[in-house]
Amino acid sequence: MSISLLLEMAASTNPDRTALVSGEMRLTAAELSELADGGAGVIAAAGTSHVAYVGLGGAMLPLLLFSSARSGAAFTPLNYRLSADGLRELIDRLPQPLVVADEEYLDVVSGAGKQVIGSEEFIAAARTAEPAAEFADPDDVGVVLFTSGTTSRPKAVELTHNNLTSYVTGTVEFGAADPDDAALICVPPYHIAGVSAALSNLYAGRKMVYLRQFDAAEWVRLVGSEGVTS
Repeated sequence: MSISLLLEMAASTNPDRTALVSGEMRLTAAELSELADGGAGVIAAAGTSHVAYVGLGGAMLPLLLFSSARSGAAFTPLNYRLSADGLRELIDRLPQPLVVADEEYLDVVSGAGKQVIGSEEFIAAARTAEPAAEFADPDDVGVVLFTSGTTSRPKAVELTHNNLTSYVTGTVEFGAADPDDAALICVPPYHIAGVSAALSNLYAGRKMVYLRQFDAAEWVRLVGSEGVTS
């Protein structure tokens, strides 16, 4: 099963339910699906089979995760805390990637001879792009994560669509969340916890509330204003 199907199931079953909140952005399941189709069109137009992301996450993580899947590209969120040289070394190991970066990291990744687009520009382009949507082969690589490199050179860990969807469908019941359930997500996008949170909460039907950088006062405010339950 392709991870694209997880979003399609959520959008077709409960299209008007809020899927995510990230800063000023609020998207229903149907809106996230539509934006991912446009994002897939942006990726397809770039002629690439791999998407790298350098940024703090938020809405960009699920958007790029599903946009990549719907374009048949693999997705790699990178550790934005690395040095410019460290990031470029990892980017150079990816096959002709399209690099999407939050605005504060554009200078870090530019000039590496790769296609680079800012996160805000990607979202704007996705809203007007010719949609593209396909179901990747379940055995294709969907996500590539790099290990921390604490004791040796970072290793690339390849996760297929089957790896990801088997984990989600084996641990979460589809649509099992209560109507008012909301999860506050404040984990790095380059960690498996960030990827699994996006997939699992969407599949369960739970609103995802993103806090891109931890701040105690904002964390407490979001818990109250968004009715966070987990």
